[in-house]
Amino acid sequence: MMFLLVFLSLMLTFSVCTVLSCYLWPYRRQLLHRMILSIQVTYAVWSFSIITVLVIDDMAIKIFMTHLRQLVLPPLCVTWVLVGAAIFLPDLWEKIRRWQWILYVLPAVVIGANAMSLMGFPFAKEWIFFNFRLVEGFEGLPIFERSALQKANLLYSFFWILVLYLIYFWVMATKKGPRRRHAIYMFLASVIPVGAEILGQTVFKLQPQFTQLTVAGIWPSMLALNYAAVRGDLLEISTLAQRSVFDHLPSPVIVLNTHGEFWDCNQAAKKLLELGPKDFGQRASQIPVIREIMNGDESIAYASRTFRIVEHTVHMTKGPETAKIYVLMDVTDLEESNRTLRELNAQILQMTRFSRKVQTVLSHDLTGSLSGVQMLLTGVINQMKQNEDQTPVDSLQKVRDANKSSMNLLRDVLAWSHEDESQRSIDFQGRVNAAIEQLSPQLLQKNIQLHKEMPEKEVQLLGSGKVLEAVVRNILSNAIRFSPREGVVRVTGRMLERHVELNIQDYGLGMSQELIDEVFSSRAAFAATSGGFGIGLHFTKDFITQMGGVLIIESAEGEGTLVRVQLPLFG
Repeated sequence: MMFLLVFLSLMLTFSVCTVLSCYLWPYRRQLLHRMILSIQVTYAVWSFSIITVLVIDDMAIKIFMTHLRQLVLPPLCVTWVLVGAAIFLPDLWEKIRRWQWILYVLPAVVIGANAMSLMGFPFAKEWIFFNFRLVEGFEGLPIFERSALQKANLLYSFFWILVLYLIYFWVMATKKGPRRRHAIYMFLASVIPVGAEILGQTVFKLQPQFTQLTVAGIWPSMLALNYAAVRGDLLEISTLAQRSVFDHLPSPVIVLNTHGEFWDCNQAAKKLLELGPKDFGQRASQIPVIREIMNGDESIAYASRTFRIVEHTVHMTKGPETAKIYVLMDVTDLEESNRTLRELNAQILQMTRFSRKVQTVLSHDLTGSLSGVQMLLTGVINQMKQNEDQTPVDSLQKVRDANKSSMNLLRDVLAWSHEDESQRSIDFQGRVNAAIEQLSPQLLQKNIQLHKEMPEKEVQLLGSGKVLEAVVRNILSNAIRFSPREGVVRVTGRMLERHVELNIQDYGLGMSQELIDEVFSSRAAFAATSGGFGIGLHFTKDFITQMGGVLIIESAEGEGTLVRVQLPLFG
């Protein structure tokens, strides 16, 4: 009867531990659940080995199964304590988890000695147990003599059992809520195997059939342990359908459990971030790419892509614990689109500014031309009053030329408004001559001699023809305006290495350096004492810079002005 009771109890323990091990296997990534899994496997192997020695008569198998138990039993009590600390004292667990391997040194020595004993080393057999013999009257259950090393390990295990009970008592006395309730469950469940062990040690004087009841009463402890772990800590994806959807999400998803450990990720995260089984259960802060995600503000650049980080906090149903879920949204294409839009906006703004400058300069030049027409008309009227019988043919021709110049400027406005101002090849000499031709009325009016010297070979520039004409026309117009009557203006062009330089020299009033600086400042729209200029030169410099050129002014008061324009060649 006793044999049947022990056998059935062991079978129940083996079944419960095996089922719970299979249930916990998908969650082995977390260190806590790996330890719980090792406890369940240990009790399953222990129960199975005792069942085997009870039903098989071969002495060699009985001895082998006894050794098999000693390959899994030594670290059992230490693991129980670490599990208790992880569940009930998380702050303490965070401090000791890095050094937990120290607690396994003695159990590792016992396991190593047992392994050498199994391999047949005679000296190792004395380190573990020896003198195997069968128990009379209990269907062949073997007993043996324990060595000093084995006894030391038993004392070591007994010490950690006391530590575990101290943890239970501390939690039950000081904590409230789920942790206290779980500690009560685990304490009550542990009383069954411990009570069986005490009875076996005292009342029944270590009779083998009663000592096996220690193992047979483990299954309530396993149920309580799993309940505490699952209800208090486990972040679970419960159904296969949910798991499938999670795995096939297009965006990388990373899950951290309540202990800040890397718990899970979907296929996209595994592929992109190169995460594997070795990373599961590790502290998230110890994995570089996850640490970068956790410390990122809003986005992260990885594998030539840009991801926006979306963080979700998961509040557990029991207790104050929270888990974290990080979703990486690929915004590379969006960033590229935004960058393109910013570039287009900048181009539109530049074109708008360019258009305003064009209108300002053309208005400036057109005003000068129309002023010339007005002066010529005044002269014609005066001359006709003085010479009633003589037709002022020359003056009328000047009026016609001035009017032609004004019409050309108006045509320029229309043409310029429809012209593509992109970079192209333009004829340097042709554009300079066109600008000079437009200002011929002003030259005739003041009887100014224009000396022109251009390069012999054809010169092609990179830029806009209309812009170049406006530049030359504005500079030359200022030179004519500030030159004395019957003066001289020189227009020369010369080749540099990769540029052409246009020099326009007058011998008029000149400018001080302060005035030159003022011309190029943002306050350039002012009027000078001799008729005003300023705004034309201010925008002229902008046009030259836009064409990739340089504007240089050399002048001194009373000595005239030399304007140098250097422009890049085409090709």
